[in-house]
Amino acid sequence: MTDARMDEKRLYYHRALDVWEAFCQLHKELYDLTCEEYLTLLASDIDKLEDMLPIKKEIIGKISDLELVRTELIDKINDTKLFPKIIRASDLLAAFTDFDQQSPIPALYNLNSLLLDIIHKIQDQNKKNQMFLNKSMLSLREIKQGFTGKKTYTTYGADGMTRAGR
Repeated sequence: MTDARMDEKRLYYHRALDVWEAFCQLHKELYDLTCEEYLTLLASDIDKLEDMLPIKKEIIGKISDLELVRTELIDKINDTKLFPKIIRASDLLAAFTDFDQQSPIPALYNLNSLLLDIIHKIQDQNKKNQMFLNKSMLSLREIKQGFTGKKTYTTYGADGMTRAGR
């Protein structure tokens, strides 16, 4: 392979690193905000919670924009025919395995592992937030029913959602 083609591959590798770094940063911001959201729920600070929602929406929008950047990068790489056809992000990671292995630190692999870890933490924290909200809604329903004199019993299913019974 000519040096020019190798340099082109290296350039695309560095662009992929930039995209993955940005994904990690944005997902970390989202995770931090999700944790703060839980603390805000515990404090019952509805005003602060309402202020957080546009920030969360903005971060999610930036992640969506970055998804488009990643898709464009994959399309450009596919146009060059430097690698076998790349369809998914995992294909992109596989295409750059050689560069990662030649580096003293496998940067792209490490960034991807970090990204997956952050995403799992966000999912776990979102589950905690949802459970708190479900319990709060149940408590509010019980208080409301106390005022009306009607009593409905509610239990949680395996999915964390409530099920009503009489």
